[in-house]
Amino acid sequence: MNINRIIAGALIGGAAVLGISVGAGSAEAKIDPGQYKMQSRVYGFIPYPDTNVKVVGNRMYQDFYGVGPSNSSTFEIDQTRRGGITSTLTTHPLMQWYARTEWSKTKSGYRGTNYVLGGIPVADYTLKKTR
Repeated sequence: MNINRIIAGALIGGAAVLGISVGAGSAEAKIDPGQYKMQSRVYGFIPYPDTNVKVVGNRMYQDFYGVGPSNSSTFEIDQTRRGGITSTLTTHPLMQWYARTEWSKTKSGYRGTNYVLGGIPVADYTLKKTR
């Protein structure tokens, strides 16, 4: 057996076990460009103030607490069949393993769950389109 195939199989298998999205599929349900309001709930029940979010192409810009500059936090979007996966500054699988938010399209916008360290859920988000 070829050693490269063994290594590739081990990496893909490890990524699947850890919940990392590898080849997530077509971008038909991508996160649409525009302005959004985001509500955060840490651990599913601790509410944080609304923040402003702007999506341009494959980047998401967040204004924490709605009072700072419009790009105080930048995320890269890895488009998926259900919506997208955002992670800080890159869509590299290692960064997605460390911290990612998985978004799915809903009737009123998007719903997301934030995961850290391979799959520990720490927050829920809702994105609602404005303007």
